[in-house]
Amino acid sequence: MSWIEWVQLLLIIIVIGFPPYLVALEIFRKLHPIIFILVSIIYWVGTAYTQQIVPFLLIVILLIKKQREQKKYGQINFYREKKIFHIKDFFSIILFTILLRYPIGILNAFYVYLLDILGISVQQQEIIDIFINSKNILLNVLLFLLVVIVAPINEEFSLRHYFFGKTLSKRVGPVFAALLSSVLFTLLHYNVAGIPTFFLLGLYACYVYTQKGFWGAVTVHFAFNLSSILFLFLL
Repeated sequence: MSWIEWVQLLLIIIVIGFPPYLVALEIFRKLHPIIFILVSIIYWVGTAYTQQIVPFLLIVILLIKKQREQKKYGQINFYREKKIFHIKDFFSIILFTILLRYPIGILNAFYVYLLDILGISVQQQEIIDIFINSKNILLNVLLFLLVVIVAPINEEFSLRHYFFGKTLSKRVGPVFAALLSSVLFTLLHYNVAGIPTFFLLGLYACYVYTQKGFWGAVTVHFAFNLSSILFLFLL
């Protein structure tokens, strides 16, 4: 692995791996010390090896646990008790996110044009090349699930719920927290050509999180990634 790939892996481990682990510590600490150490080792080795899959599985466990607590104690909503997410919100957020793609896309195209004028060569994300060139149906299906389901839940849990909502907003205020978490979101994709898109999408997801909570932010990410893939298949 090159040093750039090591930096990318370290960033994924920190940004994606740590938040669900820290949230789950309440569960882990109830385990026997030896089991706690073994579970932690399995988690971090699995995160380093799979990057997205193991944190996703832990987040699913946390969400199921939260849902059971809500049914038992009568709480209102995932992580944002005062923000209720309805099915109508799901469709309205999808519609607005797709419409938002157009101005963001125009801005990003102008940005790439400027980079080209400056002689800065840019490459599209590796996963896009795989989607376009791969003839392996199973691989494409797995990548589709990774991009449309796994990545939105992982990244919104870590970046919007944990960093923006639970940690940074309380310390530096919502505006600066949105900027910082969106910078992290942009760095996580390590794609120079898409910097404006990822940053603006991150800001929008932060806003939706404040209005409709965790699942609202996930819907933004889901809609954006799904529409991106559908666009690739239509090319």
